[in-house]
Amino acid sequence: MPTQIGKSNEHGGALRAPADPPGNHEPSVLSRYQRMFFYSAGIVISLIVALLTGVLLYSMINDYIEHRYTDFVVRTTRLQQEFLEGEILMRAFVRHAEESWDAHPVAPDGLVDKFFAQRGRIVLQTRRGFDAALVLGDITQQPPDPEVARYLALASELNPRVGASAKALSVGASGYAYTPDHRIIAIFPVPNVDDPLKSTGVKSVEELVRRIAPDIGDLADPAVEARLFANRDPMWFPPVEDPFGRDPTVRAVMPAFANGRAFLVAVREVPVSLLREELAAARHDEASMLVDSAGKVILLDTGPTGGARGLTERILSAEQQITQTTRVTRHYLRGLFIASGPVTSGGWKLVYGFTWRTILAELWPDLLGYTVAMLLVTAFLWTLLLLLDHRIFTPGYVRSQRVFESENLNRTMVAAAPSGFALLSFERGDVLLQNDLMRNVESNTHPDEPPLHVQLHRLYDRAEGAPAWQSDLELPLRLKDDRIDDLLVSLVRTKYQGHDVLLCSFSDITSLKNTERKLNEARAAADAANQAKSAFLAMMSHEIRTPLNAILGNLELLGRSPLSASQEDRLRVVTSSSTALLGIINDILDFSKVESGQMTLESISFDLGDVIRQVGAMFEPVAHAKGLEFDCMIDDALAPHYLGDPTRIRQIAINLVSNAIKFTATGEVLLEVYLKDDTARDSPIVIGVSDTGIGMTPQQQEALFSAFTQADSSIARRFGGTGLGLALCLRLTELMHGTIQVKSELNDGSTFVVTLPLPVSPGVPVSAQGDGKTRWESAAIDTHAIHILVVDDQPANRELIVAQLATLGYEAHMADSGAAALRRFNERHYDLVMTDINMPEMDGYALARCLRDQGASVPIVAITAHVAAEERARCAQAGIDEILLKPVLLDTMDATVRRLVDEAGKRPASNTGKRRDISQGPLPEHIHAAMMQSLKESLVALHAAIELGDIKTLLAQLHAVRGSFAMIQETEVANACARMEQQARDHDVAAVKDGLDRFEPLAYATLARRVMSAQPDA
Repeated sequence: MPTQIGKSNEHGGALRAPADPPGNHEPSVLSRYQRMFFYSAGIVISLIVALLTGVLLYSMINDYIEHRYTDFVVRTTRLQQEFLEGEILMRAFVRHAEESWDAHPVAPDGLVDKFFAQRGRIVLQTRRGFDAALVLGDITQQPPDPEVARYLALASELNPRVGASAKALSVGASGYAYTPDHRIIAIFPVPNVDDPLKSTGVKSVEELVRRIAPDIGDLADPAVEARLFANRDPMWFPPVEDPFGRDPTVRAVMPAFANGRAFLVAVREVPVSLLREELAAARHDEASMLVDSAGKVILLDTGPTGGARGLTERILSAEQQITQTTRVTRHYLRGLFIASGPVTSGGWKLVYGFTWRTILAELWPDLLGYTVAMLLVTAFLWTLLLLLDHRIFTPGYVRSQRVFESENLNRTMVAAAPSGFALLSFERGDVLLQNDLMRNVESNTHPDEPPLHVQLHRLYDRAEGAPAWQSDLELPLRLKDDRIDDLLVSLVRTKYQGHDVLLCSFSDITSLKNTERKLNEARAAADAANQAKSAFLAMMSHEIRTPLNAILGNLELLGRSPLSASQEDRLRVVTSSSTALLGIINDILDFSKVESGQMTLESISFDLGDVIRQVGAMFEPVAHAKGLEFDCMIDDALAPHYLGDPTRIRQIAINLVSNAIKFTATGEVLLEVYLKDDTARDSPIVIGVSDTGIGMTPQQQEALFSAFTQADSSIARRFGGTGLGLALCLRLTELMHGTIQVKSELNDGSTFVVTLPLPVSPGVPVSAQGDGKTRWESAAIDTHAIHILVVDDQPANRELIVAQLATLGYEAHMADSGAAALRRFNERHYDLVMTDINMPEMDGYALARCLRDQGASVPIVAITAHVAAEERARCAQAGIDEILLKPVLLDTMDATVRRLVDEAGKRPASNTGKRRDISQGPLPEHIHAAMMQSLKESLVALHAAIELGDIKTLLAQLHAVRGSFAMIQETEVANACARMEQQARDHDVAAVKDGLDRFEPLAYATLARRVMSAQPDA
């Protein structure tokens, strides 16, 4: 039906469309019939959905009840089997006893005498693999006693038979047998008490039997004896506490007869815990019980409600009204679902009951879910019907009414929105519309700041090409209380009532920004802590390696001097301990590199089999010296060469084999390498190490790869070590994208398996490319003709290196600083320079740069206690040819010197006549220009680092500037840098800033002086 478009009045209302003309009732009649059809159909469909839901719910409940009854039948069957196995074992025992008694068994030689000698106590175990039996008796006369001897012979013969029957039935044989006169009792297996009589508080066997024997009547009474002889089925008795310390048990009793007279009573015990497993009731409002023939409860288990509202009594009362049968029955009485079934031949039965509460507690989620689903389907159906009714049969709204309602809705949404909204004039920035949040925030703006709508208007970018929709703009807003709130703003240029407007929306992200700032601060703190840790480890490595270098070096020199046998033994002990300490330091440093991300891996071609053979050759004598068998197995299917880091792979193998030998006292150790899949060319390789050592528990294996952790607290005391080797193996394996696994059992050895995805290399191993070692070994070098300059600020280190070089036949001179080294180098010729890196004033880097700037091509070797990747790069930039890591042993030192001298001898001769000492006088033009440019760049970086509080950059730049000025012997400037370095280490940024203000003119004046002094010489 066409509608008339309404017009908004000045109050925001809208004109209504005119009513239908009089007499136009046909559409209303049609609408009435159509609505009746639709709603009738909806009612019918709703009833069908409800009916289907009812059928589904009924099926679910019925299936649940059937499942409960089925579970009861299974539990009844298992209980029947449990009691049946006990009765079978009892009958077998009685039958064997009667057969043996009729055969007049004879006791083994000495058994009776031993029984009497032990005062009526003996343990019988006639065959291995079966439990022993304890026989107790009241001794009234000295042997021979034919009756006692006969019972001992019977017990000796029955013990293996009972054990065999129990094993055949897969049941435990526990119980006892006693004589009718209570003089003798046999208990099997032997109770876990020192004295059964004392543990039960009796003084004689007769008293013990009377206390523990089930009440089957007086066997001395012929009537009782006849009754028992006529009924040869085992009798079951309710649970009692076991007299010998075991769990509560139910007992099956059956006497054995000979010639119509009982000569033995056998008692079979079944732990109550076995029966309770079948009685377990874990659901709401249910109970499961074992009842005797008289209706008395023997065992009971209820659900979580604990038998609320007398559930047990209700079940028993209802069950007594049911006709008793020998089959499993099921009934529903007075709101109870009851099932019962016999479990013994003596009338015991299992009774189980549950209520509607049980069903509802189990099925309520599904019942509720299907009911809700039905309601949702019904609601969807009626929603659809109402929607169709609204769209088809309801007259359409007038256009003006829709516009009016839409505008009111928009105003309501804007007013109720959690974000601030405002409509601003695009040209002037006046507020046309705004919600309450916008109004409140603007009223809370600091009076010294522009109003909020002005700041929003200024925030919009009006540049040509700028997008009309500008989102994710951040605006810090100062409030009246001087707090700063962060706003996330979106601005859109649009039209409103024919005018250009700016639609503004914003939300308060102060909490988010504060969180970001805190995260940045935490990240900076974490980075600083990590840098501090790395610096600390580097410093400690240097401080420990420096004296360790002196120790190992002097020990090596001492080993080359004549010593007595005892002195040589002590030297070996000290050397071994020092070497172990060096290994610990290396592991800690490597672990630190991995943790801080500074560990780098090589990717070179190498022979994997040869690497593993070297490890095996290293440890084979160690294993043999400990009395262990050692095998090293290399898979023939390995490729000739692989790409990877052989040093780290060797380190993993060494750690694993070392651990295996350490924790193995006897047996063997196996090292092997093979392909994980020998059918694939690109198969990962596997390195396995197995031993027969002490092994580990699962709990110990969980913490095995944690840093500084060992399997238990006694490992370090018994075997030594830091607990870092396996953690390092794990980190190195993960760096190579591999895995490491362990299989171990306590006292049964361990197996470690490392899987590495190494690609096959088509090239030749790096170790085979050229014969560098042979070249320097075969080079005709006169060691006495080689002059070496040793530079170190510590006297002990200088003296040690000079002594080592003298032992190797080299002539060495010493210098205690970089400046002294420069002077000595300019005084005479040297073939090689060995220098420490960390020295005051002029360090090793500055010394190397100074020598290279003077045109010296002599090989330079840096000796340091710690070197990271960035320090290696600095050494290369400074012109250092080789780095030796402390401690430096004689062979390594000799090899390095020979190689570098040999290589230097083959280079073109340098023009040594052009050497110039730059430590004094004017600076060469290129050096002065380089220092001036470097100073400017460093000062810019230092000022920026001070603003950001970047301590790491401050230290790096100050150290570089100090080295440059120390190189040219400007001590005052270098010392000023050193003071600022210390202040930076103390995090005193303000002091660094003040010192830098004084340092800058001093540095420029110093460089100006060094270039001006060159003018008179021009």
